[in-house]
Order: sequence, then structure tokens, then C-alpha cells
Amino acid sequence: MLIHTHGIADVDYSSMSWRDLPVVERAAASRGLSVVPGVFLARDYLDGFREVLRCFADRRDEFPHILGFSVEGPLLGKTGGVPPRGIWSPDAQEWEFIAELGPLGLSYLVIGPDGGDLDDQLETGVSFRDVVDLFCASGVRLALGHFRHTDPELSAHRTEAVIDYLHQVCGPGPDVVLTDHLFNDMPRNFRHVWRTPEQRAGRAAELAGFLAQPWDEADLDRLLGPVPATIVRAAKADRIMPFLNFDGDHVDLEICRATLDHLGPDRLIGITDDTEQPFLAGEHLSQRDGNGLWYRSDGIVAAGTGHIGKQRENLGRIGYGHAVDSLFHHNPLRALAPGLAGCAPR
Repeated sequence: MLIHTHGIADVDYSSMSWRDLPVVERAAASRGLSVVPGVFLARDYLDGFREVLRCFADRRDEFPHILGFSVEGPLLGKTGGVPPRGIWSPDAQEWEFIAELGPLGLSYLVIGPDGGDLDDQLETGVSFRDVVDLFCASGVRLALGHFRHTDPELSAHRTEAVIDYLHQVCGPGPDVVLTDHLFNDMPRNFRHVWRTPEQRAGRAAELAGFLAQPWDEADLDRLLGPVPATIVRAAKADRIMPFLNFDGDHVDLEICRATLDHLGPDRLIGITDDTEQPFLAGEHLSQRDGNGLWYRSDGIVAAGTGHIGKQRENLGRIGYGHAVDSLFHHNPLRALAPGLAGCAPR
């Protein structure tokens, strides 16, 4: 089961039309996959996306390999690989518009939790608390991601406050709150991946120094940084379910192994963050030698090419081949129910 995935065959989920639903269904079925397409939601795509979900809801039995949809943004930190069209500030009516997509098949929404305190007014006069309440009432899970990098301690404090509030209004448990791609697009105190030949020349020494340090709960802020430490502690306490990419290009596999060792495979969801074509939300992408990532024209990573086969192989390499079903099937199904349209076919 693929969640946080951006395209299949020649379909870019962030610009697809309702006519593409059969294409996605056939492609997913031919690959033996169930998918939750991930959309960077541009303002000018609101009506088009609603038409996709209306068609999906009306003809759900025709698309058994499409389990629902997710939206990344539009309220996100501006650092990282989010297409510029996918970062904007909805007004109250637009937030209601997006939340109303929940019953049509919107399973979860990625939101930056550190743009303000819960009762701060967003740019368009809606408070962060109002937005959280709106999506909780619509049965749409929130995934925290794409953090700001200017004040990690403040970002961690605001993240903790959002987790606490979601547990108050939606009930306890690890499946109440998700986090988007752990270690990516968040401030960190360590290097999480070595992508270029120059970086890889120093990998062994840097990685050895990092891995030699135990993941003691009291010392996680110093080791990981306040934001990832907050997420890891919350996951260990079964208050949140983080996503982690095992393609080896988004996060070094040895750091993935250390994370699995600390949290266990039942507290993580595996993602691919991939697309099969060189375009995403209106942007043309390209690749570089030495890794399997898609890059924007400004050199920022936009997505990956790490299909499920590569993820399975990589998990075997780090001693967690037995965890593939948990990470890519059981955990996401549990976390997103009842927002998913149905059960994944096996």
C-alpha cells in the first residue's frame, strides 16, 4: 500500500482529472498496489480536485485499488521541495471547501504545525485551532510536516501543542496524529543523508559518530534536534505515527535502521514519496547522477523514484525485511481508518 506518493504511469496526481481515475486504477492493479494519491493542492485546482473526488465517491466500486486521497498543504513551511503553487493561505470558506472533501475520500492532510500558536490568527483571519477542529469534525487525519527552520525550539513547542490538542479533541492513540516524512523538511542537528560524491566521502566518519550515540530519551533534543526529538518521543509514547522513507536517498538506510531499532516497526509507516514521470504540480523535474531523486530546476529535491520493490530490498539489507507488511500495509491501514474508502486488496 502506497501513501504519500505523487504519481503513477503518466498521471501527476496534483493535476489529474476525474478521467484519469481509471488510468490510476489500472496502473495500481497491474503493479499489485493499493494507493492513496498525494496531491499538492494549488488554489486553482480546488474545483478540479473536487471533481476527481466526486467521481471517486460516486463510482468507488470501480476503483478498488484507490483507497482514498491525501493533500499536502497548502499551509506548509516554505523550506523544502513543495511546489510554490502548493503553498498558500486559504480563507475560511476555502478551508471549509477542503474539509468537506473528507466524506468524498480525502483521508489525510499534511499541515505545518509551527506557523503560529493554536489561537493565532492565520493570514486570512482563521485560527490554527479552527482549522484543526474543522478537519477533525470531517474525519480527515492531520499529518504534521514541512516545518520552518528559523526557530527549532519554538517549532517543537508548537508541534507538541498541536499533538496535545489533537488528542484532546480526537481521542488518544498513535493513529490520531500522523507526521510527514520523518527527518526530511525539518530542522535537524545531524546529517540524515549523503547524496553527492563529495558528501559521501565523509559519510563513514560522520555516520559512525552519530550512530555511536545512544538514543536516550532525555538526550534526544541534543542528538536529533528539538523537532525530530519531539516527534520520536511522541511516537515512542504511542501518541503519533511518523512516516519514514526507506529508499536510501531521502534518509540514509543506517539512520532508518537506528530509527527502527528505537521505535520498532509497529510505530512507523513506510512511504515512497515517488512519482514515475518527470513532472509534479506543473513543474518539470530532472535527475542527477548518484541517486534516484527527482529535482526541481532550483536544485531542491521534489520527489523520489524509490518504488516498493526498492523499499522492500532496502529493508532486507538493514535486517527488517520481516517488517515490510507492517510498514507498508498494516500500519497505514490502521492509521488511516476510517478515512480510507475501503480495505486494501491483498
